Amino acid sequence: MRHKASRFEVKVRNRSNTASIVAAAAYCTGGRYRCDRTGKVKNYSRRRDVVSVESIKLPNDPEKVFNAACSKEKHPRARLAREILVSLPHELPLKRQRVLVRGFCLWMHDRYGMSSMAAIHHPLAHGLDQEILRDMIPMTEGQKEVPKLRKDERGNPLNQHVHILCPTRFWNDETGSFGQKIRDLDGIVSGPQIVQEMRDEWQKRVNRELTKANVPMLVDLRSYEKAAANGDAPGGLTPQPKMGPRNTARKRRRILENGSDDTHLGKTRAKIQAKNEELWKSWLLIRDLEREKARLKDSELIAAKNETARLAKVDEANTNIESARTADARAKAIENAPHLDTLDPTRAAILWAQGRMEKKIDPKSDRTIDPETETAATPESKQQPRFAMSQKAKQRARPPRQRQRKIGS
Repeated sequence: MRHKASRFEVKVRNRSNTASIVAAAAYCTGGRYRCDRTGKVKNYSRRRDVVSVESIKLPNDPEKVFNAACSKEKHPRARLAREILVSLPHELPLKRQRVLVRGFCLWMHDRYGMSSMAAIHHPLAHGLDQEILRDMIPMTEGQKEVPKLRKDERGNPLNQHVHILCPTRFWNDETGSFGQKIRDLDGIVSGPQIVQEMRDEWQKRVNRELTKANVPMLVDLRSYEKAAANGDAPGGLTPQPKMGPRNTARKRRRILENGSDDTHLGKTRAKIQAKNEELWKSWLLIRDLEREKARLKDSELIAAKNETARLAKVDEANTNIESARTADARAKAIENAPHLDTLDPTRAAILWAQGRMEKKIDPKSDRTIDPETETAATPESKQQPRFAMSQKAKQRARPPRQRQRKIGS
């Protein structure tokens, strides 16, 4: 099954869907910035989930940079920046996440000339928030304002992600300003191709880090249809509807109040999740059975191939033995024959010790011999054995001691 951090979303920030790109930068970085175009100040300094902010090939002043990006655009529907929202695996520590994000941003700059600012968010990064502390303070008489109850858990601690804001123009370090537009991403044909290249590069990089961390599940940014067509996912998987911030907050509130999300959207998502899990389980079981069947088939083919090669060598050895003209040549051919292992005592002993020697017992020789009249060397010759005792020696031999019986027993 694919990793839950399989998310790579590219948003275009323009003046029609973004009131202020400076405010968006303040939200990502958790700072207090003033927009020169609107004259408003956005303060997100009380955010507790921003754990890392880094500028790649840009000055370390997001307020100045994005004010310059906004003032450079004159069109009322101009594109100001692109925001790349990527989920981060929670199994990776923050240090490895920073290295991963920094390497990806440098790759984008080297390949497409895109400078960027990356802000990593970890929900509940700073432990207890102010609302929990306020709930712990006892209410006193005469208090006018009743403390508000906490509405949610302040997010899922596994929801670790990064916001990458990329201006739409080239940044010139010499002049300290923005230059021409990056037109490759605006093309109808080239734009989707570049986005797909970015998705493939991120998937390759994050899966490399997950493999190093010994995480069994990997990130897969393909759609369910493409994954099923390539044989990497079951068919019939249903994508879950997106909830959005309001529905997510309502879900957390219902879970705190009732223990489960009993809304229509919550029930729909629960049904889809249960169905997808059943499809994954059955598909994985069928895939394991097919792999075992293919393995057995390959084993049979290899065994048949080896047996054919062995029989060919046996036929060749028999031909060499029959065609030998002298006794020495015949003995050498018999010695080199691969199927006559009993002629080599050392090899026969090794095979017997390994349990690989055929156990064939001759019924004529597998019998108890008479030590009086037979020997092991010549059991049927009726010759006197060398170790046989003479009649005089038998008479002198001491008879076995008999057990004494007690009187009265």
